[in-house]
Amino acid sequence: MTDEALASAEDPAVETNLKWYVVHVFSGYELRVRKWLEGPLALKYPGRVGKSMIPVEEVTLTRGAKRTTREKRLYPGYVFVELEICDEMVLDIRSMTNVSGFPPMNRSYPQPLTDDEIKRIIGQADGRETHRVVRVPFSVGQTVRVVDGPFNNFSGVVESINPERGRVRVIFTIFGRKAPVELDFAQVKLV
Repeated sequence: MTDEALASAEDPAVETNLKWYVVHVFSGYELRVRKWLEGPLALKYPGRVGKSMIPVEEVTLTRGAKRTTREKRLYPGYVFVELEICDEMVLDIRSMTNVSGFPPMNRSYPQPLTDDEIKRIIGQADGRETHRVVRVPFSVGQTVRVVDGPFNNFSGVVESINPERGRVRVIFTIFGRKAPVELDFAQVKLV
């Protein structure tokens, strides 16, 4: 997101007739619709089409011994765009391929987002309200087996999980005593 779009969304003193709207699109076609909004539509209506965005977050997935980071759309099937809307523009957007319309669908004319709504969405897109999602293949209380490291082939019970660090605390019974050990997600698997 550019600084100009942030300034226009966050600073009410900036005089503009552009308001943020949500365009409902077919899932997977967000980028194509965004390019169309910023390209041909902006050329047809000069000065009436502003910035557009597709908010994403980074998601860390752990599969086997590998960690991968991917971008995940916060609102799949939606594109946010600044518009100075008119009847003809609404018809052009609604008739575009891969566009369902403007939510809520039961209204005949699109409603702009409030300043609070767009600030929250921009905050999520910029990472100020980042929610890092880590998929953990096990939960507290489950029995796991170590597949790597000095405790290889030992079985224990998951005591706690730290998804931010990608670590799990497992309790092993060794010589009749409980021994807590902190391991990486990749070092254990479900029994």
